[in-house]
Amino acid sequence: MLLVILRAAPTIAVALCACALVGLPDSARSEPRFGDSTWVAPVEIEGLPEGAGPRVAKPDHDRAWEVALRAPFRAVFFPVRLLARGIEASGGMVEKMFPPGPAFRKPTKQRGLKFSPELIGAKVSYQQFAGPGSNLSLLAVGAPWSNRKVRLRGIVGDGVSPIGFGGEALYDYRPTRAFWGVGNFSNDRKTYYLRETNAATVFAFTGKDHLRRARVTVGLSDMKASPGDKRTPRAVDVFDPADVPFLTQGSKVWLYGARADFASLDDSLSPALGFHLRPEVVRYRSTDDSNLRYDEWRFEARGYVPVFAKRRVLVGRLVYEGVDPHDGSAPIPFYRLPESADEDRFAAYRTGRFRDRRLAVGRVEYRWEIMRPIWAVALGELGEVAPSSSQLTLRGAHPSIGGGLRAKIGDQQAGRLEIARGHEGWTERIALRVDF
Repeated sequence: MLLVILRAAPTIAVALCACALVGLPDSARSEPRFGDSTWVAPVEIEGLPEGAGPRVAKPDHDRAWEVALRAPFRAVFFPVRLLARGIEASGGMVEKMFPPGPAFRKPTKQRGLKFSPELIGAKVSYQQFAGPGSNLSLLAVGAPWSNRKVRLRGIVGDGVSPIGFGGEALYDYRPTRAFWGVGNFSNDRKTYYLRETNAATVFAFTGKDHLRRARVTVGLSDMKASPGDKRTPRAVDVFDPADVPFLTQGSKVWLYGARADFASLDDSLSPALGFHLRPEVVRYRSTDDSNLRYDEWRFEARGYVPVFAKRRVLVGRLVYEGVDPHDGSAPIPFYRLPESADEDRFAAYRTGRFRDRRLAVGRVEYRWEIMRPIWAVALGELGEVAPSSSQLTLRGAHPSIGGGLRAKIGDQQAGRLEIARGHEGWTERIALRVDF
């Protein structure tokens, strides 16, 4: 068979050449170089290359409204863009010096100890200490002569079981805790007191997904307040103890309550579409002679809507929190009132600047992805505290205008850098563990 093909090869070649010649235009066959080994048959194309035609795509231009949306972020974050380009330019050299290997692969959750440094301290965790879905962590931050915080937390059944449980123990020592007074228009003079917190809670939950989960909690809380002697002016030297309940007195309570998370999000850490609701109710009863009996409740709602694309997101957040003493209860200690701190902090004001029986925060953010996983953020916020719900007014709210950056850090947390301006000037904030 092979011998037959070899013998017929010249005939096949001549036939193919004949077919090619038949398909060529007359202008090609009349070329002087026709038959030369370097000759290439021209291809006739209708229309000129530079002319408009079916093979020429229409020019691609950004729409005017997209350019307007991008412009502020391009101007503000141009230095970040230059830094990113520098990193990209040096990426080839770095890869040659440090070739990818097992150490660069995405880590998986494996059983054993894990150590991670904090800003001033460290966190040690033991993954799967009681099987899949279990974690035991110890966090220690601070300095011996200043703030100190130690937290031990354990959980079992997280993400693998419809029912789980856990517990937490907390020691938080603040020798120079700031205090401005109680109320929405408290004096801007900062004073200091010593606050020490010792707390222990156990909880049980139902729901594999932490974004769709209900939890019940029982625990003890011991909080101590004293004048302190680290910094002046001391709160006890400026405020009358008759006007500030428990200014120099601690309180011990036991608590029980319930909390729920109900969310529908396309991404748990950087959502572009969906909503998240978080109601919570806790009841407190004193275990000492302070005669405290009060309820604390909190509701938070978040919403995420993409602006024509998922790399641009409009975000809304509303927080409403309050405490209600029962009949015959002693006044609620000032250090147990809702305050503008932690996740309820007012963007352009210092931590703990305002506190009262009611607290409300409303925020709108516009987020723009500038370089994965970094997002630019522009924010506007109103925050207020009041003795009762009827005394919350828009006229009395404290405004915040600002912006910053937000980025994913690993698979379970995000960080933020914010700069905002309010009635009392500029403030900056860096948070490495946020969920908003």
